Amino acid sequence: MAKLTNSLTDNATDMIEKVSSPASRAGSAINRVGKMLDAGVPPKVIALQMTENSPKGKKYTVAKILAYGDLYEDAKTKAPITAAQARSLIEDQRTQEQGSGQSITVNAIPS
Repeated sequence: MAKLTNSLTDNATDMIEKVSSPASRAGSAINRVGKMLDAGVPPKVIALQMTENSPKGKKYTVAKILAYGDLYEDAKTKAPITAAQARSLIEDQRTQEQGSGQSITVNAIPS
């Protein structure tokens, strides 16, 4: 009975996520990673599963999984960056790009 209930819940969640925003899906993924880490699932297993599931062919590493775990822990208290801070940094970046006449790309931090 518990397996059936979990299966129905999982299917409903997956259907809802198909129409959710990227922010909502990202938040769900961070939450799942944090819960798996809390439950003792090895980060390399989580990284492999996420790499295998990546619709964009992204490679997830142990370092990234641990960073998501850090974000999960912080988010239990508050977001580590406010909406105002994000908006200001984006505006500053756009101003800098317009002033230089070229685009500045921020690459992912290597793991």
